[in-house]
Amino acid sequence: MAGASYSINYNRIQRGLYPGFELKEDGALILDPKEGGHALYLRAVDGGEEKAAWGRLHFQVSCSEDMVYYLYAAAFDQDSFYHREQPMLIEDFLCDSRESQGIKRQFMQEAGFSRYTSQKDILLYDLQGRYLYLVLEVQGEGRFSMRGMRVDRQGDPFMNTFPEIYRERGSFFHRYLSVFSSIYEDFQEEIDELPRLLDLDICPAFLLPVYASWLGLSVGDNFLEESVLRALVKEAFSLNRMKGTRAALLRIARIVLGEDVVVLERNVMGAYIGKEETAQMNRLYGRTAQDVTILVGRPLTEVKKSQLLFLLEQFCPVRARLHVVCLKRTCILDSYTYLDWNAMVPWQGQGGLDTEQEMDGTVCMG
Repeated sequence: MAGASYSINYNRIQRGLYPGFELKEDGALILDPKEGGHALYLRAVDGGEEKAAWGRLHFQVSCSEDMVYYLYAAAFDQDSFYHREQPMLIEDFLCDSRESQGIKRQFMQEAGFSRYTSQKDILLYDLQGRYLYLVLEVQGEGRFSMRGMRVDRQGDPFMNTFPEIYRERGSFFHRYLSVFSSIYEDFQEEIDELPRLLDLDICPAFLLPVYASWLGLSVGDNFLEESVLRALVKEAFSLNRMKGTRAALLRIARIVLGEDVVVLERNVMGAYIGKEETAQMNRLYGRTAQDVTILVGRPLTEVKKSQLLFLLEQFCPVRARLHVVCLKRTCILDSYTYLDWNAMVPWQGQGGLDTEQEMDGTVCMG
């Protein structure tokens, strides 16, 4: 099992117990100031073999100056003990919300847990055992967040380059080389993370505007929803190839609104407009060949309409003038519809009544 590395993220934390904390979907653990007794109890990390030797433990933490946090760690080959004269798994005891933190703290002291104060990079060279138990306790008032916990059993890459006589585990020489080994491993983790940063499906949202600018697409500053922005960046290359065409406008509208729209070009409508309808059509769809009207089948908020126009104007033909028309939803009756007595077609609208208003028997308020 040499070289194994274990990440303590959302799934592992969720299976544990974290009173006084809020667990985010990205695995971040945020302190809840409204609750007390802030602690994190994790289930055992299985090393896979007896007398497993544990290595480096590190995580990212942000906390106020007035706060202090303790990390407790212990490794055992046995995963159970007798509690109230009954056999019980250690992880079940630690993650039992009915047991007080005082009793758990007493158990950790008697079991020989090592305690580390306000450290985020710890060498567990003194611990040996198949099952590793970790407990985090936070004291004080302020803000605290923790994420990205990782513990490994990796053989030190620098230590393994020396002859066997120098490889004494936990020696001064070993700890001295671990400083440089930790820096090397952190660099390696960042390098291994690069493919994820370039994956448009899972990369952090703050990188999407950067990638959009590389592809010649302006997306504003926190202007679009993440899902819309991610879809636009993924299709930016194909959209650029369609720039200035009807297909580009239709595709952008589909991405932003999640539905199809109708694009009417004034320059191709002349042959279908009668002379008696010219004035009305000019008022609806513009007078020049550069006017393009986008018909949307539902009302849009001003924010959504601004988003749509902002993106469409980057892909419309040169000198084109865009108009977005939002249609209200209405009922349509064809020639085969029959209304019997007492039938009514409702029309939703807003109205107001003052103290002087009178209603006779023909008025109905629904």
